Amino acid sequence: MKTKRVLRVSKPRGGASTAGEALRPRVVEAARGLFFSRGFVRVTADEIAGRLGISKATLYASFPSKEEILRAVMADFLERTLAHIEALLGDPTTGLVDKLAALFSFVGARISLIGPLLMRDIQRSAPRVWREIDDFRREKIFKNLKLILESGRREGLFRGDVDVEILLEMFADLISRFVNPEAILRSGRTAAEVFESVVKVFFQGILTESGRRNFSSLTPALFEPRKEGAS
Repeated sequence: MKTKRVLRVSKPRGGASTAGEALRPRVVEAARGLFFSRGFVRVTADEIAGRLGISKATLYASFPSKEEILRAVMADFLERTLAHIEALLGDPTTGLVDKLAALFSFVGARISLIGPLLMRDIQRSAPRVWREIDDFRREKIFKNLKLILESGRREGLFRGDVDVEILLEMFADLISRFVNPEAILRSGRTAAEVFESVVKVFFQGILTESGRRNFSSLTPALFEPRKEGAS
């Protein structure tokens, strides 16, 4: 039976000292700043250790490799992202339209933090981490998208004539095709701009007339009404 990978903060092989465990959050914080600004390949373990004022041997007492540091950085980033998304969607004082507008703004900003260079480095040089990120996205992020689609249908904002599972697959394919490092770099646009375009195209296709009016009145830049009959 095929099992799914789950992105997690890995423990150093062979166990780590208490001091090594205590150092891990500091390593993640230091490495995150370097990876997000310069990518994965161009950052060395010596640079991470130097930023912390420790030796490389001490660094490796917490993590056995640079890839394991990357895995921990991305796990922390994704878990924080997911926690914010779930808190936003679970807020009983905010309507669905406002939630979606805030959600897509937040996710676009988070994607921009990573940037296409780091995304490309992970895809090429740490493919296991890339697969784990993709699994996390499908298992956790898309679970919340499914709840959004179902809620929007109940409120009459989204069309109900297409199966939700098919819609999820369509959205996943759009994200995979366009919000990836090569496509973003080719486009000459930011990751957030590409993501916004995908969101606009996808949701314009499933909004009802009522939904279009609601979304366009509150988020005109993202859900502006389609021009019917335009040449």
